[in-house]
Amino acid sequence: MHNFFSYFSSLIFFILFLIFVVEMNFIQDEYYIIVANISGLSLSFLGVVYSAARWKSWIKSYNNLVENSMLDGMTGLVSHKMFMERLVEEIARAKRHGEKLTLLFLDLDKFKRINDTYGHLFGDKVIKETADIIKNNVRTHDIVGRYGGEEYSVILVNTEKSDCQITVERIRENVQDHHYKDSEVNERMTISIGMAEFPTNSEDSRGLIRYADEKMYEVKKAGGNQIR
Repeated sequence: MHNFFSYFSSLIFFILFLIFVVEMNFIQDEYYIIVANISGLSLSFLGVVYSAARWKSWIKSYNNLVENSMLDGMTGLVSHKMFMERLVEEIARAKRHGEKLTLLFLDLDKFKRINDTYGHLFGDKVIKETADIIKNNVRTHDIVGRYGGEEYSVILVNTEKSDCQITVERIRENVQDHHYKDSEVNERMTISIGMAEFPTNSEDSRGLIRYADEKMYEVKKAGGNQIR
C-alpha cells in the first residue's frame, strides 16, 4: 500500500509536468488550453488531498513512536527514562510550590523462582498484573513506572509519606492477596516497598532514589512483604 501511494504521487507530478510542457509548446487552440488547465488543476487538487492524507498518516506514526518511547511495552507503565525525567520535573515543581512528594520503590519478592519454575511467559504475566495492581491503587495524576525487571517506581505527587501509608499498604495487601494464575498455575506473590519523601529525605532525584532503594532492600533483608 505504501508503494502504491508513492507511485501514485510520482505519477500525478509527472502528468502535471507533461501537461505544462505540452501546453507551453504544442497547444494553440483556446479550448484545449482550458481543458489542459482544468486537468492540471484537478490533478493538483488530488495531489493536495494526497499530501494531506500522507501528512496525517505521518503525524499518527510519529505520535505512536513518541508514545511507545514513553511507555514500557509490556506493562504500559511509564518507561524508565521517562520516569526519571518526570521525577526531576516533579521535584522542581514541588520546590516552586513548597510541596512535598513521596517516591516509592517496589520489588516483587523471590521473583526468580517464578521464571525458573513456570517460564518467562508466566513471569511476564506476573509483572504485568502487578503493574495493573499498582496503577489501580494510586491516583490518576500519580506517576507509575517500570524501573526495570520486576521493579516498579511511583511518584505520589504533592503527598507526604505519612499521608500515603494507607495507599501503600493497600498496594502491598492487594499484591499479597492476588492470585496469579493461568490454566495450570495458581501462584501468590508478595512485594517489598521502600519510601522516600522530598525534601525530608533528599532534595534531588538521585538522593531520593538512593534512599527509597535502600529502604526497599532493608525490607528484602527482613524477609520482604513490608513497607519502610
